[in-house]
Amino acid sequence: MNKQYDFIYLTNTPSFYKVRLCEELAKKHSVLLVLYGYGAEAVNTQLSGNEGGFDYFFLHEGDAGKRNKALVLLRLLKLMARVRARRVLFSGWMAPEYNIYSFFSPRRRNAVICESSAIDSGMSGWKSLLKKAVIRRMSAALPSGSPHRALFEHIRYPGDIHVTGSVGIFNMEGRRALRHSPSAPLNYIYVGRLAPEKNLELLIREFNSNGRPLSIVGDGPQKELLKNMAKDNIRFLGHVPNDRLPEIYGRHDVFILPSRYEPWGLVVEEALFRGLPVIASDKVGSAADMVAALETGAVFSLSAPDGLSNAIHEVEKNYETMARRVADINWNSRVETQLKAYTSLLD
Repeated sequence: MNKQYDFIYLTNTPSFYKVRLCEELAKKHSVLLVLYGYGAEAVNTQLSGNEGGFDYFFLHEGDAGKRNKALVLLRLLKLMARVRARRVLFSGWMAPEYNIYSFFSPRRRNAVICESSAIDSGMSGWKSLLKKAVIRRMSAALPSGSPHRALFEHIRYPGDIHVTGSVGIFNMEGRRALRHSPSAPLNYIYVGRLAPEKNLELLIREFNSNGRPLSIVGDGPQKELLKNMAKDNIRFLGHVPNDRLPEIYGRHDVFILPSRYEPWGLVVEEALFRGLPVIASDKVGSAADMVAALETGAVFSLSAPDGLSNAIHEVEKNYETMARRVADINWNSRVETQLKAYTSLLD
């Protein structure tokens, strides 16, 4: 094989936003995307071989959670012996196969993509020793945002840091125009998995109490529990294909993400792109940069008993101002910044 690439990207599954990132990078650079299977998440894309300009290789075909890690490591070592790379991109430090390989790969070409922040990454205790050892095998870091950059500052990381501003590239078609006369009352929406880490029981309790219209899009293990909790003002729309989401967003005014844990939350960017101000918990990784800093919604503390309720009132009071700020976001510039963070690694 002995093919040379500008970027070899080691990650878990083919999330659509990673695939689109590779497509954009491949317009000017050679890219090999290396994966170890598919996941159950709706964000996975079924690769067909017709993707835009980049190569890909599966170390394991099938469910990523059922892979044989030793076999995946062996296949990875064999693959990397047959190719050359100017930069090897490691998607975090959760995959033991990739962690081990980082000690075989020259440090000067290694770079880590980080969605974890100093708050949620667990950089204390004995487990942190392995994380720090892997991170120090990287000559450069690509944190998603300012809370994620803080992780590297916290551990006094000695390498180069390039903030990407996101975790990938989503579908940027059909942006909604600014809505000057929103509906009254405002229509609220959540999009994502119906799972414990999303903290949807809090959302249901709040909207049971305030009576405002709420739509919940998605599926997951808590579906029946949440349906049984919800009053009639809350609608469950189930799984909605990505190509129908713009239409769904267009019928709503505010997006809410109350997660207990959310490394980044690309759905926040998607909602903003569709013109919706956002309410997010302080555990959502993108909230600091995309909501608080841009004043495009409200961020609430999960430790505050009335945090979500107060955030709803804040958005309703300042809706039109927030909506104008949402409309002012320069999405082309954000994509350019993200791509530049990667391409600067080749300088």
